[in-house]
Amino acid sequence: MQQILYFIRHGEPLETGRLLGSTDMPASERGNEQVYAQLQACGAITQVISSPLLRCQTVAHAFCETAGLPIQVDPRLNEMDFGDWDGQSYEALWQSTQSPGIGDFWQSPWQYTPPNGEPMSVFHQRLVDWWQQFTARPSSESVAIVTHAGVIKQLLAIWLGLPEGFDTHLSRLEIGYAKMIKVSVFCDETGHVWPKVVF
Repeated sequence: MQQILYFIRHGEPLETGRLLGSTDMPASERGNEQVYAQLQACGAITQVISSPLLRCQTVAHAFCETAGLPIQVDPRLNEMDFGDWDGQSYEALWQSTQSPGIGDFWQSPWQYTPPNGEPMSVFHQRLVDWWQQFTARPSSESVAIVTHAGVIKQLLAIWLGLPEGFDTHLSRLEIGYAKMIKVSVFCDETGHVWPKVVF
């Protein structure tokens, strides 16, 4: 059995240059239009799953209303919560002398947690949980998932079988606004799931 999944990052937010995790900033009109176009390009999808944050959910709902498709909103697909840093400008964060600083986090995100933020281990585990639950019921239906760059990067680590705590790919992969990653999921006769990232 094979299932096609389309993971789409939300569009450009109303304000750029800020660290947006749990901060619920909407996407710009242009950003929503780009994601809408990506959803249209997905082909014969039967469902859309979205992060609850406005920059994802607004366009996902609009598309589903027009296409007559069901939508599921799942909080496990939220971006990482950056705590006290969330919503601040990158400029201010880089100028801060607070320790740990954003530079520490970017270099070793499993070792350093943003003040009052979500530890990387917790963020990773909630996506492991989501993926395991999602693939526990094999299906041949195609699904689009509107979510965040950090979420997609963690899922990439899961799909590629990278060891927990591996973080090199986080700073070496860039997933632009409204970009899509396609994943083919094969389920064999034993129920084992084999995800394959398709370029």
